[in-house]
Amino acid sequence: MEKVLIISTQKESSDTLFDIIKPLDFSSYDYAASGGEARRKFDYMDFDLTIINTPLSDEFGTDLALDIAEKSLSAILLLVKSDIKEQVQDKVSVTGAFVVGKPINRQVLLQTIPFVLNSKQIIATLREQNQALKRKVDDVKVIERAKFCLIKYLGLDEKQAHRYIQKQAMDMRIAPRAVADNILKTYEI
Repeated sequence: MEKVLIISTQKESSDTLFDIIKPLDFSSYDYAASGGEARRKFDYMDFDLTIINTPLSDEFGTDLALDIAEKSLSAILLLVKSDIKEQVQDKVSVTGAFVVGKPINRQVLLQTIPFVLNSKQIIATLREQNQALKRKVDDVKVIERAKFCLIKYLGLDEKQAHRYIQKQAMDMRIAPRAVADNILKTYEI
């Protein structure tokens, strides 16, 4: 199924957490004792779920959650003392990370993890859609610039420029963006 990284100062705590989540059928489990070690692991490997058992030996763990969220699509679960749970949630809310108070209830943890993983999938899909929309907007901007060049240098009106780009794309069997790029190479300095 998925790969999990458990970050905890004590290996015993990490092993205990993994024993709790074993019924969820993770395909592999890795351990990091500090934020620095976890960052190095993310440099060469991706994890589907990251559990941060705060505090860590070299930092608290919220900055690590922010870094992981920025660099990967890993679902993040922070385990913090119950009395500071809301403060930590406020700090990491932009990451989509979930915060669970300690002491940990086994059943709550087992119910939270599938929810966290599903949320990660939704966020990943939204990011992909966002990237696709950005590409489309960029394509439209380039095509509009190319139309402007055709209007300026060839004396076409906007409709004619649009038709020219569309016809070239169909005739050459390439995307209108590629035609626009060629036009810009020809007319722009």
